[in-house]
Amino acid sequence: MTDSHTWTPLLIVIAFIVGGTLAGGLVGLLVGVYRSYRAIQRESLQSMPMAAGVRGCPITAVIIGVCVVNFLLLNFSGESLKGAIFRILAPQPFLIWGGAVWGLVTSAFVHLAWWHILFNMLCARDFGRAVERDMGASRYAGFVLAAAVVSSGWELLVSASTGIGFSGVVFALFGFMLARRRSRPAYRAILTRRQITWLLGWLILCFVLTVANVVPIANAAHLGGLAFGYLVGRFAEGARRRLAMAGLACMGLGVVMATVYMPWSSTWQVRGVIRQIDEWRRAAEAGDARAQALYGSVLTQWPTERPQAMPWLRRSAEAGDPLGMNNLAWFLATTPEDSLRNGQEAVRWAEKIYRVTPTPEAADTLAAAYAETDRWNEAIALQEIAVRDVPSSNTQYVREFGDRLERYKKHQKFRQLP
Repeated sequence: MTDSHTWTPLLIVIAFIVGGTLAGGLVGLLVGVYRSYRAIQRESLQSMPMAAGVRGCPITAVIIGVCVVNFLLLNFSGESLKGAIFRILAPQPFLIWGGAVWGLVTSAFVHLAWWHILFNMLCARDFGRAVERDMGASRYAGFVLAAAVVSSGWELLVSASTGIGFSGVVFALFGFMLARRRSRPAYRAILTRRQITWLLGWLILCFVLTVANVVPIANAAHLGGLAFGYLVGRFAEGARRRLAMAGLACMGLGVVMATVYMPWSSTWQVRGVIRQIDEWRRAAEAGDARAQALYGSVLTQWPTERPQAMPWLRRSAEAGDPLGMNNLAWFLATTPEDSLRNGQEAVRWAEKIYRVTPTPEAADTLAAAYAETDRWNEAIALQEIAVRDVPSSNTQYVREFGDRLERYKKHQKFRQLP
């Protein structure tokens, strides 16, 4: 037989070559897209007198400034400050459903990746200064805010997430200029056929990248922004105003539904539970021992989060919280992951909580800990006590405690479901 270890260096080299090739291809794609974009911009801006910066466009300058400041804060602040800023500017859906509707606007000014803010700010500058000079500062500010609400709202409506970034507004600007391209020479100078093809191709590529699970992209925000901008542009042109108004009304209705009523969304249906878990997390971070026990217990329900559950349960138990001690002992005795299970420590915590509060639940936990350490007679005795003392009205516990008793009589340890 050939020693498998002799193949290890070759496999490492192959993996390195394949990984390097894929990484190089992705970098090459991004560089190629960027160079193509800049070439298009040079072509279009050569014929424009407004090519020098954002002078005379205060709203465009403020947008770029705010996005850059947020980007720097979110990338170079400490974890606690970064988390607080992100929660305020890009609140989770359940917080928006609870009243944090400002997130529909502020999430548009949040970027975490350098390539994300780079492309969005280039488009915000080039499109924004043209539209701002055409509309005027006050109307342009209103348009940007409305576009942010609509694009974020439709992303929330479709995916139960607002997404982050200015791209929804960028596509709204694109749609507006596209609708008014014939009557506005400045828009035609920017939106050449090549530029239009590039933007529509990017829109399609974003769908492909999302479907292929390469990068999650807020495609509903892109489409929602594009449709909103185009309808506003058609209305401004005076062409089929009733149809444009009807379309805008439908888009507004979608935003309203996204914030108050989404019964088809499983996330919306459990929004109360998610909100409660988030409250426990924040209280746990603030040092509340009972919240640490509750939050840690919730994390044990997801296999990928179980390693993070242990510290919260241990902090609660060490603070003397009875629920924390009981749940830590149960987790150490019954978790399916061998690397997290510790029967001896489970026994110590379970015996401690049983001496303080000898409830049926504590007896059930101690029995599981004894079983984990192969102390079968003690496990059976404690489980019989748990079965005897559990209220008959609690049919779920009656069934589960009885099932575990039969398991221990067969010298079978109990494990939570993976």
